[in-house]
Amino acid sequence: MEWFRIPQQRVSAYIGIVLSAYLIFLGLSINTNENHWLNRLDFLFYDTRFNASLSLAEKIEKTEKKETAEHKIIILDIDEKSLADEGRWPWSRHKLAELITRLKEYGAIVVAFDVVFSEPERNPVADVKQHLSNNKIDWKAPKDWLEIADGDKNFSRHISDMDVVLGYFFQDQIDIQVGQLPAPSYQLTAEQKSRLVSITKSGYAANLALLQQAASGAGFVSNFTDADGIIRRSPLVIRHGDALYPSLSLATVMSYLFVEKIDIETLPLGNVEVMTSIIAGGQKARTDVNGQVIIPFRGKQHSFPYISVTDVLQKKIDSNTLEGAIVLVGTSAIGLADLRATPVGTQYPGVEVHANIIQSLLSGEFPYRPEWEAGLTLSVLVFLGALLSLLLPKLGPISSVALSSLTLTIIVSGNFYLWHVYRLDLPIASTILLILMLTLLNLAYGYFRENASRRLLKGMFNQYVPQAHIERMLADPEAYQFTGDSKELTVLFADIRNFTTISEHLSAADLKSMLNQYFTPITKIIFDHEGTIDKYVGDMVMAFWGAPIEDGQHAHHAILAALEMQRITEVISTEFMARGLPEIKIGVGLNSGTMNVGDMGSSYRRAYTVLGDAVNLGSRLESITKFYGAGILVGERTAELCPDIVFAFVDRIQVKGKDEPIAVYQPLGIESDVTAEQKDEIARFSLAYADYLQQDWEQAVSKLIELKKDFPEIKLYQVYLDRIQDLREQTLTQDWDGVFRHTSK
Repeated sequence: MEWFRIPQQRVSAYIGIVLSAYLIFLGLSINTNENHWLNRLDFLFYDTRFNASLSLAEKIEKTEKKETAEHKIIILDIDEKSLADEGRWPWSRHKLAELITRLKEYGAIVVAFDVVFSEPERNPVADVKQHLSNNKIDWKAPKDWLEIADGDKNFSRHISDMDVVLGYFFQDQIDIQVGQLPAPSYQLTAEQKSRLVSITKSGYAANLALLQQAASGAGFVSNFTDADGIIRRSPLVIRHGDALYPSLSLATVMSYLFVEKIDIETLPLGNVEVMTSIIAGGQKARTDVNGQVIIPFRGKQHSFPYISVTDVLQKKIDSNTLEGAIVLVGTSAIGLADLRATPVGTQYPGVEVHANIIQSLLSGEFPYRPEWEAGLTLSVLVFLGALLSLLLPKLGPISSVALSSLTLTIIVSGNFYLWHVYRLDLPIASTILLILMLTLLNLAYGYFRENASRRLLKGMFNQYVPQAHIERMLADPEAYQFTGDSKELTVLFADIRNFTTISEHLSAADLKSMLNQYFTPITKIIFDHEGTIDKYVGDMVMAFWGAPIEDGQHAHHAILAALEMQRITEVISTEFMARGLPEIKIGVGLNSGTMNVGDMGSSYRRAYTVLGDAVNLGSRLESITKFYGAGILVGERTAELCPDIVFAFVDRIQVKGKDEPIAVYQPLGIESDVTAEQKDEIARFSLAYADYLQQDWEQAVSKLIELKKDFPEIKLYQVYLDRIQDLREQTLTQDWDGVFRHTSK
């Protein structure tokens, strides 16, 4: 029968190739029809893989007892208990205002409401007044009754007292536009208006203008289910008009990070432009072409701490429970209809969906489907289809099943590994279906032989398990010493002068607005010059260079940033004064030296920061800029590292708490930017300082007076004139070295 077997093998191979081509077509076309049966099959595989990965992660965590530093996110639950104690929903705006007061007292940082306040609350006093007026009865009640009873105004006042983010809905109906939208987080360019692919909505149900204007931000709470009714993805932005608006999760993170705008990374795709990432405050989230992220559920319901709202209102929780937390106000009550079907539960609170997204936005750990997924899927389908169509007809049944099982094991295991370790979402349904159908086809024909090499097949399939294309910082975490390192870095401290006086003359809202408008460009400058923001403390910003990314020119980049900060501050100050706000000036101190750098803090909150004497000296230098009338002061090690920068010598000092004196300099700019007049001034002061060291007071004073006459705006010369006057009245020792000792910090 050998003459009969050969044609049947060929027929089997031909049918296999045709079947492969059909499945390849299906595999590439399912994204155009989300309701396609193959896409639904992929949803099933996705959910299975997701829950298996969660179970494995929980077992590993229990075995190894690892503690991971996470941001403190707490869900304030309008649960059945709260409804029983506080009354049925909706609650009065006065009660919600009281809730904000309690949260502020407990130390919450940001409060986000997974609630929409699109309609005004009825004012009972206004109703009484209208009734009396309709019946021509005199209205004699105190005028402030209306104000006192106005829940919306009371709520808005409390909202403005802290960072509160409100929720709202986008809708498809263009004729539904209720309330006031927040300011958009991204304005589309002229080209993007016609090319950018995005989820677009024309209608909305937003919050009252009074409440929206008081809030620090707002984000949409609209979520979209897949064809099977399950939420697996969530948009971070939605387009309305010519702008992108953030989701509640993204808006909360923006408020937490003091960010007003986002950036998007896009990729040209034919005649359109598609989103690949959304960036907020340096935190990047990989998205699909529509700006959606895969929701990174970290467990079933209650994976985040839940606190009943009534316990907060009645002050029944510990005082430190909410300290430094991001608080999400939402509901798990069945009757309030905010329970969603998810891969980890069929009645999952919508507010906890936001919590998962916020945690990943802050950590930067989002699952994502890479841009090269379609190419990889096509390659795997073509390769497997051709290979199995040719090999399976030659194998016996046992070998055929073994080969297919091995192939499935490799494909499924590799897919699971890439998901569990690298968070790559690679669809697998079409590949599994191809293998199963080709195997069943060839089993039906009965033409199998055991002569294939498992090692060869395994080697061939391994080449389709590629290295992850992850962000630079996430591609190789071991390359970065987050646990602690000691290296030479440059630190910068910048502080607004006379900030206490300025703050006393501004309202809280004006002060917050002024600081936001100041910090935004200052932060951008630091980022543009490859710096790392350490922290903001009041009006002070601290940054450093050389970590976590190695930077051989850390001092150079830091000085250029400081010079640009001074320039932009003058521009900002001019704008402030034009609007009736106070003039602002900043002092900047920089120092280079060996510092300890790493991820430090508590189990509740950690920060990547620097410590050490060199850091403290940088802070001291900033604090004495006002004494010398200098915009920027740097230590001598910083000056040594920047031979291409022109520095003006300022003084040799000994700061409080230090024994060794150091030279202090003021950077003027790179060589080409410094004028001949400035260089002449530096030379003249050097001569005056030489006379000062020689105690030739007459010559020193004469030179300093001439310098002061030519440069009256420079405070430094008067500082030396006053110092010399004091020194003349003293009896100096023979080892006097001219060092000035600062006795205060």
